[in-house]
Amino acid sequence: MQIRISTKLMIGVAMLVLVLFSAVAYLFINEKKTELAEDIYVNSLAFSRLTSSTIIDYYDLYLAQNSFVYFNTEIQSIFEQNEDINRIEVISYTGNVLYDSDIDTDKRYVGAPRLISDEDLMKQVKSRNISIKTMEDRVVYFKPNMDGKDFAVDFNETHVDPPKTGTLLEYIVVPESEKYSLVYYLDYTNLNNRIAAMVKRIVYLALFGIILGILLAYFMAKNLTRPVSKLVDGVDEISRGNFAARVKIKTSDELSFLGNAFNKMAKDLAASIDAKVYKERVTHELELATRIQNQIVPDEIPFVNGLDIDADLLPASEIGGDMYDFISMGDDEILFYLGDVTGHGVPAGIVSSIANSLFFGFSYVEDLKDIITRVNRVFRAKTMTNMFMTLCLLRWDSKTDLLSYVSAGHEQLLHYKASDGTVKLVPAGGIALGMVDDVNKLIKVENMSMEKGDFVVLYSDGIPEAWKNDKETYGIERFMKSLQKNASLSSQVSSRLLKNALLADLKNFMGGYKQMDDITMVVVKKL
Repeated sequence: MQIRISTKLMIGVAMLVLVLFSAVAYLFINEKKTELAEDIYVNSLAFSRLTSSTIIDYYDLYLAQNSFVYFNTEIQSIFEQNEDINRIEVISYTGNVLYDSDIDTDKRYVGAPRLISDEDLMKQVKSRNISIKTMEDRVVYFKPNMDGKDFAVDFNETHVDPPKTGTLLEYIVVPESEKYSLVYYLDYTNLNNRIAAMVKRIVYLALFGIILGILLAYFMAKNLTRPVSKLVDGVDEISRGNFAARVKIKTSDELSFLGNAFNKMAKDLAASIDAKVYKERVTHELELATRIQNQIVPDEIPFVNGLDIDADLLPASEIGGDMYDFISMGDDEILFYLGDVTGHGVPAGIVSSIANSLFFGFSYVEDLKDIITRVNRVFRAKTMTNMFMTLCLLRWDSKTDLLSYVSAGHEQLLHYKASDGTVKLVPAGGIALGMVDDVNKLIKVENMSMEKGDFVVLYSDGIPEAWKNDKETYGIERFMKSLQKNASLSSQVSSRLLKNALLADLKNFMGGYKQMDDITMVVVKKL
């Protein structure tokens, strides 16, 4: 029995689509599951670090004062910020469970102490380091090093292997003050639901692909015997610029290959023309966007009594997420800031433009903390939930000779003291704008005393995180040493000369390695 070419082709295409979809689906699902689990791991650790102090503040303010309703309301708002955390416990260092979100749902627990019996959990509660317990019953502690980064240790602070990528956690223990520890329990229901939905979509897509492949195979088989004259007519149409011309070959010989090649050639030519037009349009629009963003960065720095200021911004791409601005309040006062939006490119550029307008609009407000709070309220409401911005806002008043600042989760300031030639990291703190609805309780105004010849350097994370190769970054210590060296060369060193020297040292360190993030710096000198 002779099997027709169309039947062979349909069977072959169907089998090929099935095998390819099965292999790709298996690899994709496993990779995606690992990726989602890693995202939950990283986000949950960051979430627990950010919210632990807030929860303890709420506990002392409300629950310890028998105001359960207020405390429960605040806890529920915290739960809403992370759907992968489903339970929180507040445990004293003696092992007494003071609050359990699963049990204490309508009133504060009153009764005999609820002592934990799990020895591993008890050790974690009493440890000074944040720790985790995996679904494989492995307990790992994280101890910060000199750079502020964590490395994995055991209870005795001996180095151990860190958790593998995609590790599933049972809970996270965060020590808070010398009285409490918080336990965050994780729930992977959302991850499992997403994987199940993904499998379902892949099955539907595979069925669609098989059906589509069979149909395409059928029509291709029917068109295998197109006369040569049709190819000649098609070539003639292409030569006249009609890239939509196609040939339909219905013969069952080798001419089908030539017919398909011809149709593909016509299609590729049309796509090439369209792609060229699209590329030119996108390039033009990117140039316009770049010019618009460049207008946001001030061309000149306003004069203010008592300070010498200079700044620079080196974007990693055409459009960056870093920004800075100087808002003059007269000869004796100036408001300025440096901010860093997550990522770079067009989305980050749009968000930075919004933030720039907000700070300019609220510059009349006297209280720096109030400015940050107002900007965050609008920023949170008018941008995507996954867009954040770290920022340091400063005000100089030459009449009071005072530099005040507020940090919203930004890098620590560097303060060079001319009197002894030392450099120190100034306390930062706060939380990035856009992460929570109200940052009023999470930020505070700091004052800095500056003597003649002192320098203050603001910078984005693109400087300490600049890469020399795949393993080594610039780092804050090298940055501090460069500042100390160049600022102490002469009392006549200006802000511009110091800025140029710092950037030159950074570029020399990077060599020819690709710049991965925006690099922004503001240098302030006390005259």
